[in-house]
Amino acid sequence: MAQIALAAALTLATVDAATGASADSAQQKYLDKTASVSARVNDLLRRMTLPEKAGQMDQQLVGNATAASGGACGAAGFNLPTAACMQSAIVDQNVGSVLAGGSDNPADTTGSGTSGNTAQDWANDYNTIQQYAIAHSRLHIPLSFGVDAVHGFGHPWQAPLFPQSIGMGATWDPSAAQAGGAMTAAGLRSTGWTWAFAPVQDLARDNRWGRTYETWAEEPALSAAMGAANVTGLQTPGPAGGLTASATVKHFAGYSQSVNGHDRNEALLPMSYLQSTILPSYAGAINAGADSVMVDSGSINGVPATSSHYLLTDILRGQMGFKGVIISDYQDVQALQTTYHIAASLPDAVAEAVNAGLDMSMEVNGPDKWQAAIIADVGDGKIKMSTINEAVRRILTMKFQLGLFDQPCVADPGKPCLNASAADAVVTSGRDQTLKAAQESVTLLRNQNNVLPLAAGSRVVVTGPSADSMTNQLGGWSVSWQGVAGAGHVCCMGAPDQIPPGSTALTGIMGADTQAKSIPDQAAAVAAAPNTDAYVAVVGEKAYAEGLGDNPAPALPPDQQALISALEATGKPVVVVVEAGRPVGLGSAEKANAVLMAYQGSTEAGQAVADVLFGKVDPSGHLSISWPSDAPAVGGDFNGGAPSPLGDEPKFFDQLPGTGSGPGHSYNPLYPFGYGLSYTTFSHSALAVTPYASSHGKLTATLTVANTGTRAGTDIVPLYVAQPVSASAEPPQRLVGFTRVTLAAGASQTVKITFPATALARSQGDINASGPPTVEPGGYVLQIDKEADTTPYDVDLSAAFTLG
Repeated sequence: MAQIALAAALTLATVDAATGASADSAQQKYLDKTASVSARVNDLLRRMTLPEKAGQMDQQLVGNATAASGGACGAAGFNLPTAACMQSAIVDQNVGSVLAGGSDNPADTTGSGTSGNTAQDWANDYNTIQQYAIAHSRLHIPLSFGVDAVHGFGHPWQAPLFPQSIGMGATWDPSAAQAGGAMTAAGLRSTGWTWAFAPVQDLARDNRWGRTYETWAEEPALSAAMGAANVTGLQTPGPAGGLTASATVKHFAGYSQSVNGHDRNEALLPMSYLQSTILPSYAGAINAGADSVMVDSGSINGVPATSSHYLLTDILRGQMGFKGVIISDYQDVQALQTTYHIAASLPDAVAEAVNAGLDMSMEVNGPDKWQAAIIADVGDGKIKMSTINEAVRRILTMKFQLGLFDQPCVADPGKPCLNASAADAVVTSGRDQTLKAAQESVTLLRNQNNVLPLAAGSRVVVTGPSADSMTNQLGGWSVSWQGVAGAGHVCCMGAPDQIPPGSTALTGIMGADTQAKSIPDQAAAVAAAPNTDAYVAVVGEKAYAEGLGDNPAPALPPDQQALISALEATGKPVVVVVEAGRPVGLGSAEKANAVLMAYQGSTEAGQAVADVLFGKVDPSGHLSISWPSDAPAVGGDFNGGAPSPLGDEPKFFDQLPGTGSGPGHSYNPLYPFGYGLSYTTFSHSALAVTPYASSHGKLTATLTVANTGTRAGTDIVPLYVAQPVSASAEPPQRLVGFTRVTLAAGASQTVKITFPATALARSQGDINASGPPTVEPGGYVLQIDKEADTTPYDVDLSAAFTLG
């Protein structure tokens, strides 16, 4: 087996291997665990040559270090590491980091004959590649291993997964986001792949965009809070002496704002909008201590983000104070030459990116070309040596903070870096947490005549294409980039024998109700009406990721709408469960007796749906994104609030004041931001707020929340602020804070919500305003909207305050 042969080779290697320079370990402070990180970085940096520094700035695809038996390096994807491939792809070019791309899953490393992609396979390959790189490089610098882990450690096929972030946003529960980050980090640490490319802090402001499900919310205050908690969880220190994980805030900045909803297309962003609305979401996660930031792949106002000094240096480092590592997205440095044509050659493209502020390129192929480009740029004076040194200093600092230099394999490359046999147990644990998050995320949108919860023992017919489909339930970035096998794409899905364990809606319902039946066929389901108490139709979207998920009018497909219409025609109650990565046009489902949004992502979503359907769990999810209307035609003349047909995006434009008069020009969602129903009822009273605060002060709101219903439940209370008079156009309400309150039937509680005045900061000035946001002095009104109300901005309570 390849790992055994390599282990023998590593045993022969000593810490003084390669060229022998700087080999006196007694004087190598960077290997001294008792020294400070800065001292260790300084000591190592002064020993490094330019090629070694250039290599630290290069991340290569892990498959290039592997090969199938007798095959070429990289030709078979993420296969078994070989000495020849690791030498040529990593060591010879001083590469500092490796990436497992979205479709990169390891082959079997155990000799068991399976298709691989277990946590142990990930850990075994980590040990093999890391040990080789340490043993055969001159200074024995360990590699960092990067992987996308956006709703859990999504690659190993047996891992439990959380709801996609838009579903997590619906929980309005930062503690759930933190728990998700911590659980993900534990799995990453157990395998060594500790550089997590998450969380996504882009705002969900255009439902057409195929990565909507990777975002937390459309409002920056909610997105910032969830992202900050997730970063805290991801970077929770592991056991003493072990590895830690690094979070990556992405995609900086405005990646979700393309003008036409297509991924990676041009964004046209007023600088005041960037400063006031877009940046605060990223700031929440950055201020939580995120170790790295990934750059937006697109262009903003004609300038590729990867080459923008204004974005990466003036704003990210200067204004926002970020001190960590900045990495590009996939192949974005060479795209400056090959796609955007702002550089005539690869060296020119590298100089543009590095001088803009980039520390590391996710170059993916051609490490020799990266090396040559950096060395040529320094020689030609296009990049200063001081710029290289600062970039490498940040990269090494993160590596020391990750614990990479303190692994057993650094002192003795013959020893494994980590205990690979323990990885499976760690990565497959935690289903109780993923279930809890899924339960909190389920959002009840419609419940006519209280058809839900269903009575125990109901004769339920379960149907619909997503009823028993883990593929549809999980969505993208699950096992593979475009999802689990069966999504129907031309590539980039998981292996057919790697369907994650968990519960689908069907298995969850069948476990909760012994009278439930599965009838996938539409005609048969309709024919069963005489012996049916209720139908549960599970519908929605298939799995997809960026590019393939772009859709000008996301909606339930015609066959799913036809199924629901046929069920409704029976006269029996129809409950529609939507498993989708974003709000979709419901069509006939809009008038179903009940509608549940279950989102995509969680391996335990089926159990969560059943728990809500049968009343074991009171639904508490509230939309973190506006649900667009799905009218069959444009509304009547001058009816600004008329429902719009699908495609009236982005909806945030409709929230801004204007003098329009066309049909549907106003904010006219089917369900507004923050909407969600419960099986109980709540009331709010006695709202008060700090009457005055300075522009950098904090305000505290208090109110009483009462459960006026007959069962326990959790209320989510969004806190909005209106500005009666403002120097620039502002939406009617801005979210500044929120809380979750769990109450028994008949109970009440006084709650406090504290928020900073800077939550209301805006870039001040005329049309060309671009400066950092500041708080406009004057009067404001704190507002709480009515419960379970589909009318936007329908205020229930208000309290005035002044900022000075």
